[in-house]
Amino acid sequence: MIMSDNFIDASSASHPDSVLRLSSAVHRFAIPFINPKDQISFETSFNTCSKSHSNTIAAMQQADNRRREIKAAMASGKVIHTSLSTSLKEYIPVVNQILLSCKFQPEVARLDKHLVFSWSSGIEYNKYNKSKEFSDSEALMFELVLSIATYALSESNIGCDSCVDGDFPKASRQFAKAAGIFQYLCDDVLPNWMANSAQHAELENETLAETRVGVCLAMQHLYMAMAQQMAVATVLAKPGTPNYALLGKLSSGIAAELETFVTTFRSKSPCHMSRIDPSFLTLITFLINIQHSLGLYFLGRSLWLNCEYGVAIAAISEATVAARTRTTPTGRGLPEVESTSPLQSLSPELSNYRKHMVSLLQSWEKDNMLVYFNKVSRFKVLNISFE
Repeated sequence: MIMSDNFIDASSASHPDSVLRLSSAVHRFAIPFINPKDQISFETSFNTCSKSHSNTIAAMQQADNRRREIKAAMASGKVIHTSLSTSLKEYIPVVNQILLSCKFQPEVARLDKHLVFSWSSGIEYNKYNKSKEFSDSEALMFELVLSIATYALSESNIGCDSCVDGDFPKASRQFAKAAGIFQYLCDDVLPNWMANSAQHAELENETLAETRVGVCLAMQHLYMAMAQQMAVATVLAKPGTPNYALLGKLSSGIAAELETFVTTFRSKSPCHMSRIDPSFLTLITFLINIQHSLGLYFLGRSLWLNCEYGVAIAAISEATVAARTRTTPTGRGLPEVESTSPLQSLSPELSNYRKHMVSLLQSWEKDNMLVYFNKVSRFKVLNISFE
């Protein structure tokens, strides 16, 4: 069908590409890094107690080899996350094996040389302070936890790459996998470690974000939201009219997961939240409000197709309000995007989305006034701001 610039078939007009791009906007976290000056060796440290056990020696050598591969992958100019994830996937079980041996055979824990593990945080990475601050620990659990967290963040980066390539189903699986790994950390690994640590409460402010239960719980919610974003993008990318009612529910669920991410992070680990990049919080506020807007937009499209014209107009009207730039720091709407903000890349998509909704709304209101005569209701207004 060829349509003029002044005409929109309200019942069949497809969603613009900007809706897909806004729905699939996600954040890419940096990964934790091993200190390049870290020269530890499991084989050297456990030499005396392992030299008479060939299996133990092989495990120590394997751990050293995998750790060198991980460091090499991190030291490269651009991290290849598929290779890094493979090395971490092989390294984590070996570290866990060494940890269990030390737990059930205390005599094996005698070291010839101290093991001091040194890592920087990926979650706490701040573009205004790019120098990495390394945290040291002699605890094998510290090495295990940071390795698992790095594995989760590396898998999420693979998901980001798939999103950029337009492979939304794969991206959804990767983000769901990252959510599952963080759930494993907060439900199993970290509680067991902290239960046996007398100093964990006192060291709260000094530890890396990846070692805190509250942070990992928050990250689980974030990646579940991102996985749902990719599910929405998958539907939108297919030809034909999507199930708008389903998309509306998914978008509302995404906004709720993102809100839970922020409230969980803020309530359970405020000291670590203060260390993360401020532009990330602006992005989260943007995403929460844009997902609310998209949820109302999809709902309105569904209602119109079901001949509920008045309520559909009200939903689209609220969607346009939710997509406006707010006039006060705590007001309703999207945060103001600074000229240096990464969100600038979404400005053209946001402008197209707004124009599309205004045009659609005008067409619907005209049709309703001339043909349907439905009463236009109102929706409850929500204020969303987590900066």
